[in-house]
This record gives sequence, C-alpha cells and structure tokens, in this order.
Amino acid sequence: MSSPILPTRFEPSALEAKWQAEWDRLAAFRAPSPPTTPVFSFVLPPPNVTGVLTLGHMLGDTVQDVLARCHRMRGEATLWVPGVDHAGLATQVEVRRRLAKEGVRFEELSPEAALAEVARWKEEHERRIVEQTRAGGFSLDWSRYRYTMDPASVRATRTAFVALYRDGLIYRGERMVNWDPRLRTAISDLEVQHSEEDATLYSVRYVWADGGLGGIEVATVRPETIFGDVAVAVHPDDERYREAVGRFVLVPLCHRRVPVIVDPAVDPAFGAGALKITPRNDPVDREIAERHPDLATAVEIFDDSARLTGEWVPTPYRGLDRDAARARVVEALEQDDLLVGRRAYRHSVGRSERSDAIVEPRVSTQWFVRMAPLAAPVVTAVRAGEIRIHPERWNLTFFRWMEGIQDWCISRQVLWGHRVPVEHCRTCGRPTVSIEPPTRCEHCGSTELTPDPDVLDTWFSSWLWPFSALGWPEKTADLAQYYPTTVLVTAREIMFFWVARMMMSGFRFTGTKPFSDVVFTGLLLDAQGRKMSKHLGNSPEPLDVIRERGADALRFALVYPNPTTEDGPFRPATLDAARNFLTKLWNLVRFSLVHVPPGTPPVEGAPALDGAAALEHRWILSRYRRAADEVDAALAAFEPTRAATALHHFVWHDLADRYVEIAKESLTGRRGDPARRVAQATLLYVVERSLRLLHPFVPHVTEELWHALPHRGELLATAAWPAAGEAPSDPAAEVEMETVLEAVRLLRNLRADEQVPAPDTPPAWIRPSGPEVAEVLRAEVATVARLARVEPLQLLAADAPAPPGVASRVAVFGECYLTRPATSPGAAEALEREREKLKGLLDRTRSRLADSGFRARAPPEVVRETEEKARELEERIRRIDDHMRPDASEASAS
Repeated sequence: MSSPILPTRFEPSALEAKWQAEWDRLAAFRAPSPPTTPVFSFVLPPPNVTGVLTLGHMLGDTVQDVLARCHRMRGEATLWVPGVDHAGLATQVEVRRRLAKEGVRFEELSPEAALAEVARWKEEHERRIVEQTRAGGFSLDWSRYRYTMDPASVRATRTAFVALYRDGLIYRGERMVNWDPRLRTAISDLEVQHSEEDATLYSVRYVWADGGLGGIEVATVRPETIFGDVAVAVHPDDERYREAVGRFVLVPLCHRRVPVIVDPAVDPAFGAGALKITPRNDPVDREIAERHPDLATAVEIFDDSARLTGEWVPTPYRGLDRDAARARVVEALEQDDLLVGRRAYRHSVGRSERSDAIVEPRVSTQWFVRMAPLAAPVVTAVRAGEIRIHPERWNLTFFRWMEGIQDWCISRQVLWGHRVPVEHCRTCGRPTVSIEPPTRCEHCGSTELTPDPDVLDTWFSSWLWPFSALGWPEKTADLAQYYPTTVLVTAREIMFFWVARMMMSGFRFTGTKPFSDVVFTGLLLDAQGRKMSKHLGNSPEPLDVIRERGADALRFALVYPNPTTEDGPFRPATLDAARNFLTKLWNLVRFSLVHVPPGTPPVEGAPALDGAAALEHRWILSRYRRAADEVDAALAAFEPTRAATALHHFVWHDLADRYVEIAKESLTGRRGDPARRVAQATLLYVVERSLRLLHPFVPHVTEELWHALPHRGELLATAAWPAAGEAPSDPAAEVEMETVLEAVRLLRNLRADEQVPAPDTPPAWIRPSGPEVAEVLRAEVATVARLARVEPLQLLAADAPAPPGVASRVAVFGECYLTRPATSPGAAEALEREREKLKGLLDRTRSRLADSGFRARAPPEVVRETEEKARELEERIRRIDDHMRPDASEASAS
C-alpha cells in the first residue's frame, strides 16, 4: 500500500478496520506448510460458547498476540490456532436459564428440541465471540479454525476414551461423587466451590434400643439424613463411651436398630464426640462403613433432585426436598423430646459452580479415569524443567495437586456433550467400547445394544486440544510440523481443570509434552475486587470499549502498567493513559515526517556515528539499544508488561520528550546541513525501529504509522524484527546526557518554584561538582540553557562565590542558581495557590505509595517513578515555603 498522509488527529476506528481487512486479504497470519524456518506454535484456549468474551479473555489474547507477532517478525513459522469449546454442562445451564425466562422448562422438551435450542445458542454466541476476537486484531490463523464438537474432535474424543479404556485407565464403578441436584448430574471436585456459610448444629438423642435410660447424643447439621444411618461411631480412646460400644441405639423417627462402633476417624471434640454414620451421603461416613463390613448395607435416601425417597424413609417425609425435610424432621424431633439442643454453627459448604446448588455427596455409578498413572510423567517433566511454569511461584500449587490427585469422574447426566462411546448389550450385559458406533456386541454378537446414557465431561475433549486441534488422531501435516506446541497462555484458575490434564494427555497419546512453557495470566477485577466474568456479568463488553477507545488502546491498557501475571483492577483511567500514549506516538511520527526529505530510502540500519557526533544522537541510539535489549529479554521470559514498560518509557520520555526537543536545533538546520542530515537519519531510524518493537502490542496504529514512513515490504506485521545489537551501546553518552538532563530538570524546577513567568529567561549559573562534569556541561551549555529557558547560563568555578539574590538547588553534578524575580502581592497569592495544588498531588501520590496492592502489582520502574515524583513534590513545596518566608531574599543574598 502507498504511504498514507497522516491526519492531524489520531482516530483509531477507521484505520483498525482497514488494517484488519488488509491482513486478511494478504493472509498475513496463515502458517506455512511445510515450514522452512524454526517453528513457534500454540493454540488459543478455546472460549466457551456459554457467553461472550470478557476483558479477561482479551487480556489472555493480547499476551498471546504479542508473542505471535514478535515471533512471526523474527521469521519463525508461527501458527496460532483459533477455536471455541462446546462447554457441555455449562452451555446447557445457560440454555436452561434462557428458556426458564421464556416460561419453558428445558427438561420438558424432547431431546431433539432441546438440542436445537442448544445449537441456536451456540451459533449466536460463537458468531459474537469470533467478532470480538477479530475486532481485537489478534493474528490468528482463521483457516485452521476448530470446534470441540466438530467431526474431527468427535473422533479424537472417542479415540482417547477407547484407548484409555483398553489400557484399564477408564473404568465404570459405583463411587461417591459430587451431585448437583438442580442440574441432576455428577460434577467433578474442581467444579465445586467451597465457602464458609452459617448453619445450625443440632444435637439429637439416639435412645438405647434395649430400653435403657438415656442414649447417645449426636451432633449434625443435616438431621434430614438420619434415615440413612447405619451406625453411631465414637473414637476408640474416648472413655465416655467405653460402656456404650457394642450396644444398639434406635435411629430417631424410624426406629431402626444400629450399633455403636469405634473408629479413629471420629473427632471426640466435635459435639458430644459421637458421629452418625450415613454411608451414602458423606465421604467420611462411607470410609468408616467400608472399614466395618458387618454394618447393614445403606440404601439411597435421596433421588436425583435431592428429595427424600426409598424404603428407609418414613412415608410422611418422602418427596420433601432437603430444606423442607430438615424443618419437618426438627419439628418431629422436638415433639418426641429427642432434640437436645441447637446452636449457630459456621462451616464449609460446597456449591456447584454451574448452578449454585449445594452439592450432595451421592453414591452413583459413573465413568472414571485413573489419574495417578497419567500424572507421574507430568510431575517428572515439570520437576526436570522440560515443561516450565511462569510465574514459578505456581509450581508448589501445581505439585501439591498433582501428587494428591484423585480419579476423575468424566460422565455427566446431561444432554449436551460428547456421548460416552459405549453400547451395553441387552443380551449378555457386557459393554462394547469402540471408536465407530457398533452394530453388534463385540462379546456375543447380539444386535440388541443400548447406548450409554451419559455424556463426557467437557474437559475430556478439551484436554486433547493441543494436538486434536492439529488433526490428531490422524497423522496430519500440521501435527507433524507444529506439534509439540511452544507455549500455552491461560488463566491460572484452570490450572487443574485443563492445563495439568493437557500435560497428561499429551504424554499419554503423543508420547511427548504438549508445550514447553505455561504462562499464567492474572485476573482482572472490578471495582468491588471481584473477578470479571461472564457469570457475574461485571465486565465491560470488549466491543464497546474498542468502538469507544480503539483496539490498540485496550490492548496496551491490558499489559501496562499492571503486570499481566498479577490480579488487578481495570479502570477507565488506564484506558485514558493508553490512548494518550498512542496519541503521543502518532504526533511523534507526524513530527518526524516533517524531517524526512523526499526520496529518503527505507531504513536499513543504525546510522554510523563517529566520536565527534552530537551527544544527543549517540545517547538516543544507546537508549534505544538498551530498550530493545530489555524488550527482547522480557518477551523471552514471557513478561510483556516489562517489555511494554521499557517501550513506554523510551518512546514517551527518551525519544519524544527529550531527544526531539534537544535535536530540534539540528533538525531545523541551525547547526548546518551535515548536522541536519545526521539528526534526520537518527530520528528516522529510532522512530522506525520503535514502531517495529511496538507492533506486537499495538499493531494497527504502528502499521499505519510505519506505512507513512519510507518502508520496504507490504506489511509491518511481516517485516523483520529489529536485530539484536543493531544500534551501538554507548554508556558514556548515557552518563553524560544524564548530567545534562538533570541540570535541565533542576533549573526548570527552580523556575516553577520561583514562579518565573513563562516568557522570561532569567540568568542562571551552575557550579559543576568536578572537572569531568564541567567538561560535559561546557559542551552542552547551549542545550541546557535552551531547554531550561535561562539566559545567560554560566559555569562557576569551584571557589567562586554564589551570585546574590538567587534560588539554588544541589545535585550530584553540582549546584544550580537562578535569579529570583521580585515578589509582588499577586505573585505571593499565586505561590500559595501553587502550594495547595502541589500539596494535593503529594497527598494522592503518598496514598498510592501506601497502598500495598499498588506496590505488589506495579512494575518496579513505575514504583520508582512514583517515589521520585513524591520526593520532587516535597522538594518543590519546601522551596515555595522557603520563598514565602519574609527573610527569604536576605538569606539567599547573604
């Protein structure tokens, strides 16, 4: 495309749409097949079609795109695979909720009608997710788009199930599971959210079955479960119950005889030290019952909606839900004088992540994966550094879970999802497990087959994603060329749901790790400190933010200044700051274009400067080199915020604020044509290379600006990444320029503190701290005077007296003096107003520094800048106070 003429004002919407269309037209992000250069590949964590994307998704996508664009510019064959997840149970919950608002019960629909509603939901939300993702400008290879329920994924999921079943790693059995009575399905441990809740602890008397006086007092928060009791247990060392062991008590309200037993799992300090044993409704009770095989076999007392049922439940209580049953049981216990007491009690309650229903521990026949054998090679790989977790602090959490891993319940009693690939023979009763749907029983040849009624946990297809998205189990070219992938970027909250399981499936099904590095992003929080999520609906709609502020502003605000690996708030002020930075960049390039002569060729490398070159040129090239090195190191360590911080500081402060101002003398020709050509070449090189470094973060605006400069190639997106070490490093120039800039800063502060009118250029003096500083300042005295707006600026000898009637500042490089203007009543009032303003700024800055959250989240450089700002404000206030003292003039003149 031809070089555009840059408008005066930066307006992102039109240019973002233009470049997204151009990238698509040129297939800029389609990975080559076969690749002829080193490979960088990864898969997009497929967003669930349960809803639309939040800003949290945009954070993860931005981090991934920074990596993708950087490695693509490095010349690596870069593949980033997009897709969406069917999210079985979660999607069915959302469809069920929408239908309920319309007065329709999902459960009353025919399977065909229910699935049609799910399909409608999926199409609507998939379309919106793709629209949001494209609006962000993320460089995905859309030609390789996948869906976890497409035909290839169905085959991959069935293949994995069959392989694990044949290896004895999948089994069907009766186990205690987490049961969601609202959704009427089993859920995994990871889908249960525990929190402290208020309850009532009831003390209930179990009377002696032999008619003896008294009985045993049992404490419980769930008196409605007494109908499932098979024993009362006490601790073997509890002397209070030594005579009771072996006797029988009557279960209240149903009068069944159950024994008093001993078991070390009983806590003597809980209640009165006796525990009712209900094996089908509590995991600890079930373990105790298994250690006592002579106990009666418990029967189910709840149906799949958690309503009392079964032969052990007296008729008056059958059909009651848990809350109603508890109230009725407590009332009956009181009437029978069996309720000894009650008290407030706070305990941990597990609720379903999907429905918020209190989870019911329930013995149920389900399909399970044996996880311990799959976990072992993963633990070994992470410990050996074959797979690296970033930040490293999550290693301990990872190992703790992996080393205590439990079998995974993979069956769900819902309609939407991958069917369990099992047919049960009605003739011989045995299962046929196969990739292709069977027509006959593999054991007896009967055609009387019944499909297994369950579907698979959605994570069972998702754990295959790094290789199934590339075509596994088929031997595709993508699988051969781009697997194992390079990195996974995702939220830490699914470390166990997804990340750990993907590692296990990768080793099990492909014989190797699925990726080398895992990068966990932090959580974006709302004003109340809550995670921004679809469920809470507390995230701004990304498309609205993009329409209002632009995709690039959103992207930069997501990576700077809050570290992407830390939890933190997302505020409008952050977007404002990002937009301001892009406007600064836009104006910088517009200024640069004025100083690009017609016919200037594209930048090929850093301008060759000799030792006689002006200090500002040597300094800015060295500062660019330092920033570029920091960006490379930060991105290699998967720290995009660190890279963005380096670029923000360099472009805003070093390049736009300092270098441009200093170099204007040369750029305008006041120092002659040779100096102007050097300045033009230096400015063009640094600006052009800065656009390349910024491109992965803010691709649209940098693409537009790069095309306005002399350039070679169709796209910045596919241009070469700046070569390491291309610009010279000049530490001496950096030290010298720091002296110059510090002198300017101190003189400017003196002007501000003394309320020097803007048009005035008062005389000033500097006493250098030594001969080396004096040499630097002597060479740059004109620059210091021009930038500080003082005239004349003179250097004082070490033994020269201080000029009379001046304000002064002391710094490492020496002491600055500035002639004080005469103070009028109006000036005094202005000073007072200025002091109040500075005091307000100082109070806010101190408050920010006192916030432990700010110090924990902000990059060290931002914290240092804030501390420096506080010191500077304190000094300015002190100087104003000194100036306002009645004897200030006499003291400075003496």
